[in-house]
Amino acid sequence: MKIDDLKNFLNRNPFKGFFKKNRMRPPGAQEESKFMELCIRCARCIEVCPYDSIKRADVFERLQIGTPYIFAEEKGCYLCMKCPTVCPTGALDNNITKPEQVEIGIAIINQETCLNFKYFIDEEKGVSEDALLCSICYDVCPLRDTAIVMEHFILPVITDSCTGCGVCTEKCPTTPKSVNIIPKGMEEKELAGFYYRKLKIQAQKRSKTIKDTMAEKTEIEVKKKESISSFGEKPTFESNFDVQETIDEWEEQE
Repeated sequence: MKIDDLKNFLNRNPFKGFFKKNRMRPPGAQEESKFMELCIRCARCIEVCPYDSIKRADVFERLQIGTPYIFAEEKGCYLCMKCPTVCPTGALDNNITKPEQVEIGIAIINQETCLNFKYFIDEEKGVSEDALLCSICYDVCPLRDTAIVMEHFILPVITDSCTGCGVCTEKCPTTPKSVNIIPKGMEEKELAGFYYRKLKIQAQKRSKTIKDTMAEKTEIEVKKKESISSFGEKPTFESNFDVQETIDEWEEQE
């Protein structure tokens, strides 16, 4: 089989429109069908990556034979921007030179497993056994305070400036990961199909749960403030431990 015949065969790959969360193309990648036509599988992007973030897809596990992928759960992209400059065919756009220009995908936070969201929801009930505070996704983001912000100083929120680099997914401490990357193209209904629409519906439901919890918390705080009055008896406070009113040693000195 000639090289051109092999290239044409690979470009007709029936899986070239297949998207999977946490599996992204390198920075500057063209739209998927165009990328598959331009990529010659030279591996220059893989070789130049200083973080070893880019891997070659193999025939058994990842379907897109020989093409470069970033698997966020293994290693995210640290936006060094070296791979677009070495691509010889334009499969990776050479004009993409700044991290802010990258559109690999977008991060989605699972509020049901995220430690901070769980803590926020359980706060009124008392701290649960497994509720912990975490800010790893915020701390490691290359575009902190732009791509991700901390709402109410505790809840991580992804903005439209997210590049989908996947560093937050790589570093997320929960199992399964509470932050996942929807790769570029997956958000297009004609390409992504049922999976993305289902994920979007679930995200909307979780968002409503958080808003309802916040509203309930605000109402409780308002009622507490309304109950405070400058008239009447001074409120009494009871501690859950015994208080020693006098100290023997001091009495002896007197």
